[in-house]
Amino acid sequence: MVFSPEDAFDLCLDRARELMGVEKFNSWLANASFRGYSGNVVTVGLDSDIRVNFVSQHYKDKLEGLLREITGNDSISIKFTHRPETLNLGSFSSSFSSRDQLFDNYLYPEYVFSRFISGPTNELAHASAVAVAHNLGHSTQNPLFIYGGVGLGKTHLVQAIAHYVRDNKPGETFAYISSSQFTSDYIRALDPSSSFEHSSARQMEKFKDRFRKCDYLIMEDVQFLAGKDSTQEQFFQIFNELYLMGKQIVLTSDRHPNEIEPLEERLISRFQSGMLADIKPPRFETRKAILNQKLRDENIRLDSNVVDYIAESVTSNVRQLEGAVNIIAANMRIQNTTPSLENVRNLVKEFLGSASRRLNPASITAVTADVFGVNKEALKGKKRKREILVPRQVAMFLIREMTELPLEEIGDYFERDHSTVVNAIKRVNTLMEQDPSFSRQVEEVKRSLEN
Repeated sequence: MVFSPEDAFDLCLDRARELMGVEKFNSWLANASFRGYSGNVVTVGLDSDIRVNFVSQHYKDKLEGLLREITGNDSISIKFTHRPETLNLGSFSSSFSSRDQLFDNYLYPEYVFSRFISGPTNELAHASAVAVAHNLGHSTQNPLFIYGGVGLGKTHLVQAIAHYVRDNKPGETFAYISSSQFTSDYIRALDPSSSFEHSSARQMEKFKDRFRKCDYLIMEDVQFLAGKDSTQEQFFQIFNELYLMGKQIVLTSDRHPNEIEPLEERLISRFQSGMLADIKPPRFETRKAILNQKLRDENIRLDSNVVDYIAESVTSNVRQLEGAVNIIAANMRIQNTTPSLENVRNLVKEFLGSASRRLNPASITAVTADVFGVNKEALKGKKRKREILVPRQVAMFLIREMTELPLEEIGDYFERDHSTVVNAIKRVNTLMEQDPSFSRQVEEVKRSLEN
């Protein structure tokens, strides 16, 4: 069977997840994405130079071995980069004369508004993105700050804004960049030995000018500004200049501004001064619509009960839904037949890493402890301090929700009676309704367990 390079790489990642384990995979490869294939070289995008360097040193050989096994091509290799994630502002002329060519290279063609599936968990972010694309610098939505977990559509929405500006506003320009690339470019501007011309002061002015000349500044992953005091200062100045000129600022993050630490209070205040839009995991109907769109793209027809099963089983994020379809599509090409519901059950179970075997009190407690930053053994102990009590209650809540264990057995695991478990479940439900930050933490544990 001959796989397309992208399908082969998706299968390679699935096998890597099983071999590495969920924790290591999520730390280093969860954001890996296929960028292209040429001359037996697969280009893989990561979101920072740190990940590129670490993965190249520690996992490159193993991933290439898996890829060669899948493709049967012993000459195939992998090149890691994070450049395609961002727009290299150093390539701009002052007049943006190469605008169309440059921007085409850095935007996914499919990340447009017409292909974004809106639902109850993302409709505010979607509506806000459409609004800022149409109306430059409207005060109530400037900045637009979109936040949420991995694979939920943040990049799709902000690139859709860029596509709209490029295709419908020839007189306006945008800069699309990650916070990591912003930091790297800023450091180069400070370095007298860098490739910039003239003095350090002139270099810094050229750096700032690249942003001053844009009508839309789109920056992804602003959480990585945390702890970089000098970079925060520079971004604060650029932010203020653009805002006062009526330019539009669009930001993404994996968390609410108040949860980004350490981040200057004045930046937190700026981030919250416009529109905050949260994206949560899609609900069933939205997942089904996303699946149907992806199936149409792949020219695949599945029975409605099969589509329903996938939508019910794959719940974490959009990227995971698309990955499930890729696995099914690859299997259909191998078998040259439409899979039955039973086939799909097996494929999805394998794709999710046999989650049913991993979901037990010990694994759920361990992941809960990791997300909340406490010792897993403490959750089974007697301490009732809030920093231990709340994660313990979350573990009880998730064991009840994600397994079929009765209350008595859950209580036995924690050496408590079933009434304690009942109270824990009620308490977690109440906290999730009252505290969005806490609710996101619980969802993060669930996503880690489901991936």
